[in-house]
Amino acid sequence: MINEQIIECDLLVIGAGMAGLSAAGWAAEHGARVIVVEKAAATGGSAALSGGVLWTASSRQRMALYGGGDPELGAVICATFPDAMAWLRQREIAVSPKMNVLHGYGYQIDIVEHLRGCEALVEQAGGHVVLGTDTLELVRDEEGSVIGARTSHPDGKVSVRARSTILATGGFQGSAEMRARYIHPHAEGILLRSQPVSDGHGLRLGAAAGGEVAGSNRGFYGHLVSESPDWGQERLYTMLSQYHSDRTLLLNEQGRRFCDETLGDHTNTCFTVPQPGARALCFWDARVHGLYATQPIVASAVPEDRMAVALDHDGKGVVAETLEAVAAFATEHGFDGAQALRSIREFNEAARHGWERLDPPRAEACEPLDKPPFYALIVHPAITFTFGGLSIDTGARVLRADGSVVPGLLAAGADAGGAYGIGYAGGLAMAMTFGITAARSAGWR
Repeated sequence: MINEQIIECDLLVIGAGMAGLSAAGWAAEHGARVIVVEKAAATGGSAALSGGVLWTASSRQRMALYGGGDPELGAVICATFPDAMAWLRQREIAVSPKMNVLHGYGYQIDIVEHLRGCEALVEQAGGHVVLGTDTLELVRDEEGSVIGARTSHPDGKVSVRARSTILATGGFQGSAEMRARYIHPHAEGILLRSQPVSDGHGLRLGAAAGGEVAGSNRGFYGHLVSESPDWGQERLYTMLSQYHSDRTLLLNEQGRRFCDETLGDHTNTCFTVPQPGARALCFWDARVHGLYATQPIVASAVPEDRMAVALDHDGKGVVAETLEAVAAFATEHGFDGAQALRSIREFNEAARHGWERLDPPRAEACEPLDKPPFYALIVHPAITFTFGGLSIDTGARVLRADGSVVPGLLAAGADAGGAYGIGYAGGLAMAMTFGITAARSAGWR
């Protein structure tokens, strides 16, 4: 390690998104000298692309039902969320009145103000946030405890020594190879509605230090989107997302339903990945269009006609007066139109006379989709962040395959696996609460 500078601190945080900066800011406010290293040229990660709606499930029971992950990890989010909100208010971060969000509650926050405030707390406590810095490897002592990391910056290599290290690099959605390995082979080519920097580096660092990446959690957060030749422009990530798919029918290329659509668009996205062609035909009627496809998902958003926006950006869709025209559109685009027509009619019949017999079943009652005009849009899964990270305990401590703790190493946000499965109950909340939890476990309560 000749000519390698050594810096000492209380806490090293690798990653400067919502989880990493929340952990760093919390620890700094409680007296820690924190070094944050981020390989991107800016802080914020995927959180900087979000709308700043900080929400979670309204109870542990709803977290277990809709989050679909480890109930004990989900409970950490529920239990820590009030502390996170109190911390934001204490720092006078702008927070909206409480609002209902999907199967929970939340608040619109000034996400930029929070992230910048965390950076300021780090600097005020004598620490630093360093951008454009790669983490080469974690450093361990003779007993196997993580005691920091070796990093590389354009100005040279630096070894950071710390009592505790938190991995918060944002998951592996930016790696096609890891998506194919841990989610599904079709996931290799799915669209990315996030920054590309989070490519699994935190998982690789943690695994090399003895942490477990179980690989059994195939869940991720994302949305079904219409296609566009301009995909990759950040403004399209929200504009082309079909949040109302929980009120629609989703049909695969064989023209058949394949999931319980009512569980939510984020869950529908996960179930679409294994389907032939990793795509679906999203079908709805005039009633759904007026009540859901033209309304914002949260009160703070601007209403938009999802079909009109999709078609304006070269999405493949049709607005038709008859179901037969929908079937013809499906056939034209490689779907089994005849079977799609049968599936729609069978669904409508069941909705009128006994929706409990639907296969796949629906968790919520449904109404027939029989009011013209009819809408059909080809949708594709797009990923924002992954759920299958390093194994952790309820204190965010990284675990080995045998369940023992890797001393000195913690993980938060999408680098920590298991809080959600094939489900979702708030990404910003998961990141912030486990960031705080990791900082507390490191000794900064």
